[in-house]
Amino acid sequence: MRNTPFIVATLCGFVACTTQGDDAVERRKPTNRPDAATQAIDASTPSATDAGSSGSIPGGTVSCYREGDPDAFCTLPTHCCFTNYSAQHNGACATSSCTWGTIECDGPEDCAEGQSCCSRAIVDSAGSTVGYRMSCTSTSCGGPPLGDELCHPDGAACRNGGTCVTAYGNQTDFPRSLYVCR
Repeated sequence: MRNTPFIVATLCGFVACTTQGDDAVERRKPTNRPDAATQAIDASTPSATDAGSSGSIPGGTVSCYREGDPDAFCTLPTHCCFTNYSAQHNGACATSSCTWGTIECDGPEDCAEGQSCCSRAIVDSAGSTVGYRMSCTSTSCGGPPLGDELCHPDGAACRNGGTCVTAYGNQTDFPRSLYVCR
């Protein structure tokens, strides 16, 4: 029993040494950034930058890359939802909202006359990209990294005057089966 005060004092000293004040705990907390796995992006509701978008032409097809099936596609109006959980950005055909990326077009052939197939980054209030939406629009696509014009190497010329190149290595947030104008 004589060692009890010594043990209690030692344990209290150890706890005091490893316990930090509230300020230190607050500094270690992660910032409140949305988690793409839990935040649904409503791909069916056009953003303000997509004003004038009339959507894709039904019956066309869009690329929906999957690592085991790189030539996979979806028939519009079913779109492709792709993930950001791997470098491959695997996709799946869907009719509901997508969590990270939505492909409603993959080139100008999926759009009405005079429209472009544009990718627009979806950005939260903190300025972090939380997803992408590829859709037809009559407005400018903007420029990378927040906006990209989608194309096909053997298709129509890029409206922005650029060259149609693979997204693989040029826009790493996209599935590698897509092409962008640069």
